[in-house]
Amino acid sequence: MEKYTELEQVLNDPLLAVITDDISTPKELIRDYVRYRALPKKLKRYSNYYSNKFLGHNVPEMYDLVKDRLKAESEIFEELELPSDKYAVSEPDLYYKEESFNSGETNICFILGHSGSGKSMMARTLEGDDIDHIELDDLLLTKDHFTVDELKDYSDMFYSFFTGEGAKYYIGVQERDEILKEEYEDKVFIDFVRFAMDHAKKHRDKKYIIDGIWIYLYFDDPSIFEDYAVFIKGTSFLKSKIRATKREMHRDKETLQDRKQMFGREVRNYLLDEDKIDRYRDFYSESPYTVFREEANDAAKNAEAVLKELNSIDSCFVNDDADGIKEILSRAEADTELSNWNRLRIINECRSALFDLNL
Repeated sequence: MEKYTELEQVLNDPLLAVITDDISTPKELIRDYVRYRALPKKLKRYSNYYSNKFLGHNVPEMYDLVKDRLKAESEIFEELELPSDKYAVSEPDLYYKEESFNSGETNICFILGHSGSGKSMMARTLEGDDIDHIELDDLLLTKDHFTVDELKDYSDMFYSFFTGEGAKYYIGVQERDEILKEEYEDKVFIDFVRFAMDHAKKHRDKKYIIDGIWIYLYFDDPSIFEDYAVFIKGTSFLKSKIRATKREMHRDKETLQDRKQMFGREVRNYLLDEDKIDRYRDFYSESPYTVFREEANDAAKNAEAVLKELNSIDSCFVNDDADGIKEILSRAEADTELSNWNRLRIINECRSALFDLNL
């Protein structure tokens, strides 16, 4: 039964893991999220329930919100004159081999798009207990953010890579400063992506989502990925940048000028990035396995509806309400508007919760 009436009580419980907006560094954020991911399913339910009760979001949602906030605090958006309408105009999202991935025939999916375009949100619509979601940004300076044990909790693929053929890339900022960029950053992404492809083939019981700008930056040939699922966010650079900067920041003039110069460099780099993304879009556009969807509120509403049901399962679980879980289960089984994947997510969560209640 529910036993905590204040957030502070939850934070003091060593068996639970909740992420709050008080986190001020990426290292703190990753530490707390690794703790959450290492929890047994039962304790994850309690953590998500209290996180939603006191913070309005479950733990994975809080992780994404805080991560976006930390990114925003390291950047600033200022209006500049842009040389092309493409900066502001979004394309439809591209889904290549989506059904193959959902069915399990293909068990690895690569997601491309500008930083801040919503790649992580796209990935979350596919996540479940059997999916390992990896952001390629986490490959850099991994030693500064994860111990070896934490790597195993965070991702079995990460653990296998950094304790195996990628062990030389398990470094921190100190080691990074002692080697050439082309011996580290220019290679770690290429080696990991190729490792991921091989690892996924050997572990057909799991699904893997790999997202990051590094895919199109380091792989010029899109055909390398044609045996796998490929999703491409169509969100424009301008919209992506605004999303990445969630809130206004008040800076002194010197810092503000630095931020404007940084944005100017990003605009110039955008021209190169957009050409690379377009190369991927052109390659996969003609495939019969590709579908396009406008980034619309309908998708967000569907995702929100599924999340609401998942949160309700956690609430019923914490309050020993088996009948409530059975009602959610029946509702999901009868809902013809749910996708097969989302229906299975809800049904499996219900059955898992009912099983745990009977222990």
